[in-house]
Amino acid sequence: MIPIATLKEIAKIAKVSSSTVSRVLSSDYSFSVSEETRRTVIEVARSLNYRHKPGKKKNELDEGRKWNVGVLFWCSEQFELTDPFYMSIRQGIEKECDNQGLTIKRIYRWSDEDSSTIEDSEIDGLIVVGKVECIFHSKRPDMPIVFVDHCSSVEHDSVQFDAAVAARKTMEHLLHFGYDRIGYIGGNSYIRTLEGINYYEDERQQMYKRMLEEQGKFKLEDMFVGSWGVEDGYKLMSVAIKNGNLPRAFFVASDLLAIGALRALHESEIKVPEQVAIASIDGIDVSKYVNPPLTTVKVYTEEMGSTGVKLMVDRLLGRNYALHVMVETELMIRESCGSLIFHPI
Repeated sequence: MIPIATLKEIAKIAKVSSSTVSRVLSSDYSFSVSEETRRTVIEVARSLNYRHKPGKKKNELDEGRKWNVGVLFWCSEQFELTDPFYMSIRQGIEKECDNQGLTIKRIYRWSDEDSSTIEDSEIDGLIVVGKVECIFHSKRPDMPIVFVDHCSSVEHDSVQFDAAVAARKTMEHLLHFGYDRIGYIGGNSYIRTLEGINYYEDERQQMYKRMLEEQGKFKLEDMFVGSWGVEDGYKLMSVAIKNGNLPRAFFVASDLLAIGALRALHESEIKVPEQVAIASIDGIDVSKYVNPPLTTVKVYTEEMGSTGVKLMVDRLLGRNYALHVMVETELMIRESCGSLIFHPI
């Protein structure tokens, strides 16, 4: 009887980690590895008569051990429930944990008074969601930590989307249709640290300013920044309307802000997109059902959450170097920007 080769044996001969062997033999093409390494692993596996068993969960490869993970959210539960962006990331995490056989043992909230202390005795790894710096009081500095929607340090895995690229896609689309004067509605961005909240200029806002400055079209009075959320989108657009002389189009930093802005425009009987065009970022489900449907750059938030879990499993299986994944975004063209009913101006 021919003995069945193990992942460790294949890894030793191929000179890669067991997790790399597992991902390659599972035909996981989302895993970043050179074609030469992929071919080497497959050839070694064939030479050893390795037989892959489909449907086997990754954590079962480690002698049946069941992994427990914690999830730390940067925001309160109330905030999360009102923000589809982070709710979708959570759903991706929960689905993939169930798929991989991981148990979410603890949920932490940075807004809690003791949020800086992570009780890690019951967990094998920690997934951090949101803008949080990796400064935790932990007795296990080697515990795997994966960041979703932020890159805290080069030592820890991360999954993000490129907000600057998403902003560029939005602005290029509006500029393509000849909107010479484009306004901006956005929120104040910040990172939570042990010392407090550190504010910074959001990447979307930076890209908006840069692209208009390059064309000599930037006007500070066309930029409106407050907090994130539907109510603030309504308030900021109301201020813009009250000021008069509205820009012909607005780049809005999130779908929730855009939905609030649309309401303010509707109440003032300003037609969208005939009088003011709108384009935003996020691609939440409700964006296609508002009136008019929002042109938005889709961020694959559920995939961000599931990818974070896959990175965690890979770490728990032995990978000892960091991976930083940037999830692609996609422009979803709908009626609010005017491009579906108008030709370029």
